[in-house]
Amino acid sequence: MQQILISIGNFIANIVLSVWFLAIVAVLILVRLGVMAYRRGKLRALGQLEYSRSFSTDGVFVGDSFEFTEVIHNPTLFPLVMVRMDFFVPAGFVIDDVECREYTKISSLFNIPPNSSVTKTHIVRADIRGHYSLETASVRYRGNEFLFSVPFDIYVYPKCTAVSADTDPDLYRAGNSIANRKYIEDPFFLSGIRPYQAGDPMRSINFKASVRSFSGGIRRLMTNCYDSSRHYNSMILLDLTNYGENEEATDQQRWLETGLEYACFLLSETLRHGGKVGFATNCAVRSRRYVSIPCSTGGLHVKNILRCFAEVNYYSRCDFSFDSLILRAREDIDADTDLYIITPYVDVKSGETLRRLEASGVNISFVTVR
Repeated sequence: MQQILISIGNFIANIVLSVWFLAIVAVLILVRLGVMAYRRGKLRALGQLEYSRSFSTDGVFVGDSFEFTEVIHNPTLFPLVMVRMDFFVPAGFVIDDVECREYTKISSLFNIPPNSSVTKTHIVRADIRGHYSLETASVRYRGNEFLFSVPFDIYVYPKCTAVSADTDPDLYRAGNSIANRKYIEDPFFLSGIRPYQAGDPMRSINFKASVRSFSGGIRRLMTNCYDSSRHYNSMILLDLTNYGENEEATDQQRWLETGLEYACFLLSETLRHGGKVGFATNCAVRSRRYVSIPCSTGGLHVKNILRCFAEVNYYSRCDFSFDSLILRAREDIDADTDLYIITPYVDVKSGETLRRLEASGVNISFVTVR
């Protein structure tokens, strides 16, 4: 037995004292020291990372997609491998084919060379109307967390749903007369020239411009565009009063979304026909008890209305009466402005106010959202 133990001891001693064993031990020690040095260097480099993100737009309609771009910059001379950037996406979005049914964590992996930047682009689809904010992103490494404050707002506007309710013929008013079509062209006001399209009247063809116009070596017809003499100004009033105390909450939410979709359609139609548009609702938005935006045009004005569409919330208070909203909006419209009432119900008081407005010459149309 003693001889066996001596043999085993000599065998182990030969291995330990061999050059190969010492080389392996040295390599392991160097690897360990290298890993420790890399981790320490990576922690320092992560603390100096610069992170930014951007969207291709700040507002989209429900169902539309946009690009979400992340840029991470490594200002150090230390290479960073497998850096995982985490951020949270609220419910209502699909990002890179991942559906977010609740607040969902999305991770991006980056390999960043020294003193360089890496960009990653995500495709995002918006499925639920609303105003959303993305606040922070973070990197976790060996129990350490690095937070990056990169706030950004995205507005998701309603779909444009065509109004199915019957509308009054006064919607096709040209000045003080009734027209059978949406456009009344004034032959004395030429607004431009465009290529001929099927259905354009022959009298509008500009033959002089057609002679000089070529596309792919082929002469093409050009058509005159005339200004419309018709007033197509619209004030949209959205009533969000909770009339049905016995109604299901899901039904009331559906009415809200339907009303906003109709409002969005009326907005787009008014703008498409060259009119001015305004919007009012008795729902609290941000710090305002109600919203009343006078009729106007321009990109900033339209964006303001669309953002109101996105910010309207079912759970916001609606303690401003619809009758008061009508009287307030009346101050912002003139005789050439059509009034659109989107509501599930018109009470007696509001009905009297609307009848007085009609008697004064204001054109009023109703869209019922039940």
